[in-house]
Amino acid sequence: MRISVKRINKWTTAIAMLLSCSVATTHDFSGAHGTVTIDWSASNVSRVLSSGYGDSFGTESWSRKGLPELVEIEGRQCVKGSYFLFDVDDDFAFDIDETVTVELVFDRTQSEGLFYSYDQNVVAENSQQVSFHDSESRWYSQVIKLDRARFANRGESGSDFTIAAPDGTWFGDPEADHKIVLCDLLLKRSHESAEPLGFGELKLRVSDEHSRETPARIGLYAESGSMPMPSDHAVTIHNYANRDKQLFLRSTHGKVPVWPHRNRYFFYVDGKYEATLPIGKYQLVVSKGPEYALVQRTIEVTANNEISVHVPMARWADMPSNGWYSGDDHIHMTRTPNDNASISAVMQAEDVHVSNLLQMGNPYDTNFLQYAFGKNGRYRSGSHALVPGVEDPRTAVRGHTISLNINEVYRPTDQYLRYDQIFSEYRRQGGMSGYAHVSGRLFNVERGLAIDVPLGAVDFVELLQDGAIETELWYDYLNLGFKLIPTAGSDFPYLNAPGGDRNYVFVDGEFTVDAYYEALREQRTFVTNGPMLELTVNGHGMGSDIQLSPGDEISINARAALNPDIEMLDRIELVVHGVVVTVVDEISATNTVTLKHSLTVNEGMWLAIRAYGAEQTVAHSAPVYVTTDAGFESRAAVPELARRMIDKLAEFDTVVADETLELESWSVGEPLTNMLAEQRIKILERADDARAVYARMLDQP
Repeated sequence: MRISVKRINKWTTAIAMLLSCSVATTHDFSGAHGTVTIDWSASNVSRVLSSGYGDSFGTESWSRKGLPELVEIEGRQCVKGSYFLFDVDDDFAFDIDETVTVELVFDRTQSEGLFYSYDQNVVAENSQQVSFHDSESRWYSQVIKLDRARFANRGESGSDFTIAAPDGTWFGDPEADHKIVLCDLLLKRSHESAEPLGFGELKLRVSDEHSRETPARIGLYAESGSMPMPSDHAVTIHNYANRDKQLFLRSTHGKVPVWPHRNRYFFYVDGKYEATLPIGKYQLVVSKGPEYALVQRTIEVTANNEISVHVPMARWADMPSNGWYSGDDHIHMTRTPNDNASISAVMQAEDVHVSNLLQMGNPYDTNFLQYAFGKNGRYRSGSHALVPGVEDPRTAVRGHTISLNINEVYRPTDQYLRYDQIFSEYRRQGGMSGYAHVSGRLFNVERGLAIDVPLGAVDFVELLQDGAIETELWYDYLNLGFKLIPTAGSDFPYLNAPGGDRNYVFVDGEFTVDAYYEALREQRTFVTNGPMLELTVNGHGMGSDIQLSPGDEISINARAALNPDIEMLDRIELVVHGVVVTVVDEISATNTVTLKHSLTVNEGMWLAIRAYGAEQTVAHSAPVYVTTDAGFESRAAVPELARRMIDKLAEFDTVVADETLELESWSVGEPLTNMLAEQRIKILERADDARAVYARMLDQP
C-alpha cells in the first residue's frame, strides 16, 4: 500500500485542526518552509509571516516548539512565536539604500532577546543577536538601526527583515523556550537614499571557448558595493517556492565559497543579458564553475548611452575532454516541463553535467515535486542533463536518504521506516540509493548506516556537503570491508549554491546519462569543491579491484590540480585504511602537486587520495581495493569497529520518534510515533540480522 493524496491531506488537515485554535494564520502550511501568514498587522508592513523552517539573511530558524499564536495582553493584540518575517509595504520602501529604524515592543515577562536580520545592500547575511536589559516594566521597547537597508523583497517568501527567538534558530537549544511575544512594530525611514543622476543601457554577452553563447554566473556591483536589481533578462531561479532572479553565496557556514566581492549576491544569464542601470562604474564578475577562469572587469555606464560588453570564458581545465563529467547528487527545485530550460541554464552556468533534482519527502508530505521520473523525466541540453530522483525516505529516526536514477517513486506507508525495502525496489528499477548528510552526521544517519550497510542495502554515502568533508564513518565501513561510493551534493537551496559540491565521474566512451550512472556505480569517481584528482595504482584507476599476493609491490601515482582563481593548493595525501601514509606539499607554479609512492602488500587494503586547498577546498577519491588471500578490510580495526556498530544498533531498542528533531515538524507531527510503533518489530528483526553480520566478524581469527 502506498501513501495516497487523501492520506496526506488527512494528516495535514488533522495537524492544522489541532493547531487551529492557537495558530494565528490565514492559510495552511505551505511548501518546504512550512510558511504561514499571520493575522497580525503593523504600520507600513504588508504581510507578517512565519515558517517551520526559515532561512533569510543569515537567520536560520527551526520552529520546533510550534508556530505563532495570537495573544491578548492587557488589551494589546500581540503575537507569540519563535520566528517572524516582515514584508515591508513597497509603497513605503522598496529598493532603497539608507538607515531604517525599527522599534519593536515586547512583553518583557516572556521575552529575553532576539536575533534579527534584514535585506541589506552589501552584506547578504547579517544576523545579529540582542539581549534585553532587565526591566520591571512589562512592555519593553527595543530600537534597532538597519544600516543600508534595501527592502527589495529578497528574503523568504518575499520578506524584508526577520526576528527570531534566541533559541528559535537552527543551533538553538531544543529544550529551551523558543518564544518571544511581539506587541508592536514601528518603521522609520531616514530618506537618505540618493536618486540616480541618470541611466544607461548594458548589453552583455558571454561566450565559451568555442565562441558560443553560454550560461554563466554574474556579479555586478556599483562603487557603493550594491548590486542593481537584475532585469527580466536574468535567468529565473527556483529557490524554494520563490521564483527569484538572484541568490547569494553563504558566508556564515563553516567553509566559505570563494567570491571576489564582499557583496555575495549574484544572478545567472543564459548567454545574453540586458539591463538599464544607473550611471557609474561597476565591477563585473563572471564565473562558470571550477573548470573556467574567473573574469573580473571594470565597466562604466554613462547617461543615455549603450555599453556592449563581450566576455569570452577561457578554460582552466577541460575535464570532459579526458572523460570526466561533473554531477551534483542533491538539488531541490520544483519542476514542470516548462521549467526545464531555466533550470538547465542555471546548471550549465555552474557547469554541472548531471543534476539530480530530488523530490523531497517525509512520512506524510512531499515537496519539490518532479513532473515525471525515469527517462520521461530527464532533460538534456548538449552534455548537461537534469535527472529526477528522491530524498525519501527521510526521518530523524534513522537518517535522510537519496535514491538516484529511479523510474517510479515508491512510498509504502507500512514500510516507510524499513529503508532497505524501499532501496530494494529502487535497485530493481535500476536506481541506486544511499544516505544523505553523512558529512555533518545529521538526523541520526549513523543509526541508518549501522543497520543497512552490513546487509548490502547501501550504494553510496554523501561525503562532501556545504564545503565540508566527513570521512570517519565512511572509513569505518571501508575498514570493515564494505564498499561504499563517495558522493557529493550542494543540497540547494538549503546549503550551497547549485554545484558547489560535486562528483566527477569517469565515462569511458560517449557521454550518456546511463553511462554516467554506470561509471558512478563502478566508483570511477572523486568528490570535490575545487581540486581535480588523478589516481592510478599499478595502472588501475579509482574504484578498481586489484588481486595481488603478499610481498607484491604496488606503484601509486596521483596528482591534484586546483584553479588558482579559487585558491592555492596546500597538499595531497595518500590514505591507506584511513591512515595518512604520505603527504606532499610541494606545490608547483601551475598550482598542481604530484605524489608518487610504492608499497609492499602484506594483506588486503583500500587506499585513496585526498587534496586540500589553503583554506576551504577539498577533494577525495574513491578507493582502489587491493585484495590478497582475503578481503581489503583492516583486520586490526575490525573488532573495535564491529562492537561499536553493535552498540549503535542497540539504539533501535529504545528509539522514539521525536517530532522536534524532524525538519518539517509541522507536517510530520506526532503520528510518526504510531508509524514507528507499527514497524518497530520488523526494524528490530533487521537490526538482529545486521548484528549477526558484525558478530561473525568478531568470531573471525
